[in-house]
Amino acid sequence: MDSFEPRFLLLAGALGIGFLYGTIARASGFCLRSAVIEVIDRRPARQAAAWAVALPVAVLSTQVLGYLGIIDLSNTMYLTPTVMWLSLIVGGLLFGFGMVITRGCGGRHLVLAAGGNLRSWVVITVLGLTAYMTLRGILALPRTWIESAGSVSLGETAQSIPLLLTDEAGAATAALVIAGLMVLTGGFAAWRLARRPGALGGIAAGLAVGLLIPASWYVTGVLGFDEFEPAPMVSLTFTAPMGNALQFLMTYTGSAADFGITAVAGVLAGAFAWAVASRSLKAEGFDTPGHLARYALGGALMGFGGVLALGCTVGAGLTGMSTLSLGSLIALASIVSGGAIGHFVKTRVVGGRSPAIVPAE
Repeated sequence: MDSFEPRFLLLAGALGIGFLYGTIARASGFCLRSAVIEVIDRRPARQAAAWAVALPVAVLSTQVLGYLGIIDLSNTMYLTPTVMWLSLIVGGLLFGFGMVITRGCGGRHLVLAAGGNLRSWVVITVLGLTAYMTLRGILALPRTWIESAGSVSLGETAQSIPLLLTDEAGAATAALVIAGLMVLTGGFAAWRLARRPGALGGIAAGLAVGLLIPASWYVTGVLGFDEFEPAPMVSLTFTAPMGNALQFLMTYTGSAADFGITAVAGVLAGAFAWAVASRSLKAEGFDTPGHLARYALGGALMGFGGVLALGCTVGAGLTGMSTLSLGSLIALASIVSGGAIGHFVKTRVVGGRSPAIVPAE
């Protein structure tokens, strides 16, 4: 392993982790939007079980790596001393609403696109363009205004939930206690759901996806760390990397791939491989112009909202939460709330009265 350059290990690890995520997500249908709807409709099963396992596993395994000193989470973007609460809430609500009206988050649409879903290609293209515009383009203006309009400074204290509940000396132990309680809660929920249709498959998928989060931290913080060009650790997330991937494709000779861009490529490859193996490749398009407009709108909402919320369902929901960040907790709660609102609007307000807006899937 010492014979390989850190950059090679970084990109190889990103490709492998992305490939595994794409394969697992394609095989299991792993999706927070589906989990939220299962719970709202009082029929929790496969996806609710998957998320009941994935989140605590990601948190516990990441915190164990931090406790053992294998990784240092202090320099991640999720543990800054400033909580941009307004940005996180607005972004999360927009992202959650967008993922419902398009029937999937950014990561889910990457997986579907690899199997031939043309609707998903529209979503990830619009999402990526909007995300890049929000990071570095014209939409950076409203983004920075929202960020500055509502934020709380914690001084020199990181927005770590264990650190806010205790002190520096007890934070590591508190983190393990919180993670352990999450595992017990998630395990109990998974046990209660185990007899539901497909729940065992969801539990297995959740376990596998949850472990990909600390694996990503290890790749970027240990295997791929370059002491001559140090960079903050990152883990799986899809909103900003989709925008960066589009920019990379357009300016290849003037840019370089990073963990996020390579992971996106890995997800597409893994999902495509599973689609071929399972003979589920199928071209799917739009039924009406209204159908196209809804998916384009949802992609734009997720691109803008995902940047504001510092991540998507995986980026904020699993990666951010694995650091036990207060901001990620706010973002995840807002994404779930936005999804609930979107489901209510789609089923109760619009509900079948306007096929041009809510066409048959």
